[in-house]
Amino acid sequence: YIISIVLLIFFFILFYNLDTVRNTVKKYLPLKTKTLIREFVLGKEKMEKVRKLQEYAKMNYNQKVLPETQFTNIYMKKILLNNLKSISIKFFMEEFNDDLIIIDHKGKVFFIDKQFVLDSKNLNWSQVDTNLNSNNVRIKDVLVLNDEIYISYMEFASETNECVSMNISKAKISKEKIEFEIFFTSNNGCQNFAFNAGRMVFYNHDDKDGLLFTTTAECNFNNQAQDDNSLNGKTLFIDLNTRDYIIFSKGHRNAQGLTIYNGLILSAEHGPVGGDEINLIEYGKNYGWATSSYGEIDTCLEKTADVYEYSKSHSKHGFTEPLYSFVPSIGINQIIKVPENFSEYWQNNFLVTSLEGRTIYRILFDDNFSKVLYKEKIFIGKRMRDIMYLEEFNVFLLALEASYDPGDSYPSIGILSTNPK
Repeated sequence: YIISIVLLIFFFILFYNLDTVRNTVKKYLPLKTKTLIREFVLGKEKMEKVRKLQEYAKMNYNQKVLPETQFTNIYMKKILLNNLKSISIKFFMEEFNDDLIIIDHKGKVFFIDKQFVLDSKNLNWSQVDTNLNSNNVRIKDVLVLNDEIYISYMEFASETNECVSMNISKAKISKEKIEFEIFFTSNNGCQNFAFNAGRMVFYNHDDKDGLLFTTTAECNFNNQAQDDNSLNGKTLFIDLNTRDYIIFSKGHRNAQGLTIYNGLILSAEHGPVGGDEINLIEYGKNYGWATSSYGEIDTCLEKTADVYEYSKSHSKHGFTEPLYSFVPSIGINQIIKVPENFSEYWQNNFLVTSLEGRTIYRILFDDNFSKVLYKEKIFIGKRMRDIMYLEEFNVFLLALEASYDPGDSYPSIGILSTNPK
């Protein structure tokens, strides 16, 4: 009886004062003994992972995690798109009237009633037939102008699976069937390299309405960014009426973000290894690739220089310096202005999304857009291919990629808001 009572008292103390017991043991046991106990319980491999996580956590000193940000709370919920038939892991977004339009990486088109923002369980959607061959295209961006939809994409030859052109197609918006027609196509193909840019925005240049369109110059095609006879590594302006184009700016590697604010053009551009850039794009300017970069040699190329492969100055060579360069890279993607009514604490801010970084950066430029005054990292945990703002709900939507992991095979929409509900 005495032994039973002692055991009962012991278990009572253990379970009802577990923190006290743990803290007492932690205080008086030698470090070596505590380490042995942890290794016995968790295993050496798990303990090494815990140690590394503790060490890496110090690299993000004072960083807040959603819903907390530096000045206010921002809430996020995810809407899994597992019901959308055969949607690929990447997608882009636009809005039209009461619907959100989603076009996935392979060109499948979905309409979703925007009321899902208020009731996430009520996801009313439909898929629309198109004349695109989803096996031969890879979508890079989508843009709605009035009642027309524009898509940029890379097209493959069905026989060889090699890239044959970078295109923009357009169509009247319809929920019945969308018939795309070619609006613009590259006249020199994409020469068997990955076309990874393709952002589009509406812009008026010299009193002409048109599209700004970004192209790629990577790896073995780096030098084409400085070649006026090549479309690669440029920002193009394409006239909406004549469909003629001009080189608006050059010296770009891979601009996957583009936005217009008060007549200013801001782009977000991938560097090689390091050196992702935010650039203020101006007509006729040269942004230095592939002579200047704050990154280093592409992983697809062999390093040949003893010190730097690329110059660490743009201005020294007559090029335009970036507003900001991320070293190391973040896998920079889209950039968007935060509307004034979103939050009183985020006035005049911009949001920049990332792929590999899985992080949004909240950025404030100075009044002249000559430098970045500060940036805040907001960890999301997913690759973000696109971001947009819905004015009627005062929320941001994020295109959250899935992965090839069987447990993460469906993409989702992230909803960022100041409302905790």
